[in-house]
Amino acid sequence: MRKLPGIIFAILSSTAFGFMPIFAKIAYNSGSNATTLLSFRFLLAAIMLLIYFYIKKISLNINKKQLYIILLVGLLGYTSTGIVLFLSYNYISVGLATTMHFVYPAIVIVLNYIVYKETLTKNKILALLISLIGVYVLIGINSNEINLKGAFLALLSGFTFAGCVMGINHPELKKLDNSVQVFYFSVCAGTVFLIFSIFMGQLVLQFNIYILSSYIGISLISTIISIVLFIKAVKIIGASSASILGTFEPIVSIIMGIILFNEQLSFTIIVGTLLILASVFIIAKDQQ
Repeated sequence: MRKLPGIIFAILSSTAFGFMPIFAKIAYNSGSNATTLLSFRFLLAAIMLLIYFYIKKISLNINKKQLYIILLVGLLGYTSTGIVLFLSYNYISVGLATTMHFVYPAIVIVLNYIVYKETLTKNKILALLISLIGVYVLIGINSNEINLKGAFLALLSGFTFAGCVMGINHPELKKLDNSVQVFYFSVCAGTVFLIFSIFMGQLVLQFNIYILSSYIGISLISTIISIVLFIKAVKIIGASSASILGTFEPIVSIIMGIILFNEQLSFTIIVGTLLILASVFIIAKDQQ
């Protein structure tokens, strides 16, 4: 399978993304807040990448069109997605917020069909339907206790992240090194979050081992590694397939939520997980 690396990259990316709400919850419980965490998430990622570029002597040159697209994706996409998703964690559980966020694969598939004329295969549509059913089952975990504000924020994050994926899939950005894209996305988003948190008086300069660990973890694992791998996956198997495989993320979030925060394990979690795994196998078959 020539596209097997793309499938592996997508699954590894979603696994790394799956740790994001865990790092967020640890930071929140230790005294941080959403805007401060997001500021450190992206700015630390940018600093780490800048050091990497200096050591590896990687050029940061981009043309005007690439800069325009990056600004749109970084400012309107990652910034808005981060705000609404992280704020949703204050109202609903880690697993529930992450699962509701996964309306985005369906949006990506529709937009890619309209904008980029990406082929809709039977296996891709079947995988999407099964994954969405799996997400719906997982949402049923706390369906009787859903906070409407939290649910709205989590769903909105799915729409804004779909915009990010569409931007990443733009032909101009595919010409750039994956890590260079992440660097510029991080600079844009981190700067906006820092200004916003200062202006709103929400910047928390309180540090302890838990906060520092969560900042470093979310910057390295759930930003640099996850986004670089996702971009690699999109280049190999396309945005639609990579997005569907991204539904592996809530499985990681829910498992870690159970382990670290004693969130409930139920039969619906098992069924939802199996359905999402089934969609992964169908996508794998589609890419043969």
